[in-house]
Amino acid sequence: MSEVSMTGAESVPDSLAEMLPVGMIAGGGMAAAAMAIVANRKFLAAQPLELQNSDWQAFHYERISVTEFEITGGIADASSSGRKFHGSHDTVVISEAEILAEMRLLLPQTHPLPAKPVSHSTAQVPTSHGEPVPGPGVLKVIFTLPDDEAGRQRILRAFQLQADFFGAKVQACSLHDASLLQLD
Repeated sequence: MSEVSMTGAESVPDSLAEMLPVGMIAGGGMAAAAMAIVANRKFLAAQPLELQNSDWQAFHYERISVTEFEITGGIADASSSGRKFHGSHDTVVISEAEILAEMRLLLPQTHPLPAKPVSHSTAQVPTSHGEPVPGPGVLKVIFTLPDDEAGRQRILRAFQLQADFFGAKVQACSLHDASLLQLD
């Protein structure tokens, strides 16, 4: 990578000059994920308040200048598992600087805390029920998914791996038959 300065496996390039000029967002790695996040934020911010919970998703990018990309998006057809975008498509123009800034936010901390060995002697954190649980570390949350496919897809997109919730990253996500789960 001649024009892209990488300082390690977990770093952000100085520019996106070596990206293909046109491509699909899905499966495009960290740069494409950052493009989608920035485009979604810009698209929703430009909408009236009642439309700001839209299911709009970015699906295609095109470099339109040295520093800008045009992102095309739309609302996915729920009957196609969210992979077909019928109807009108909208575009959003975003800058390379915005994408690179978002990529920096997607990276894990550069100075991670040392891993603590898992043992039964870890600190106990009380739950809202007053019962202690091993901590600190992970928070396990179980959701009952909506019955409609569009609702399920919204939840699954929100909890995609590496999604950021106030500094916490999604590390695992799995679907289970609710009848097989034993809840306390």
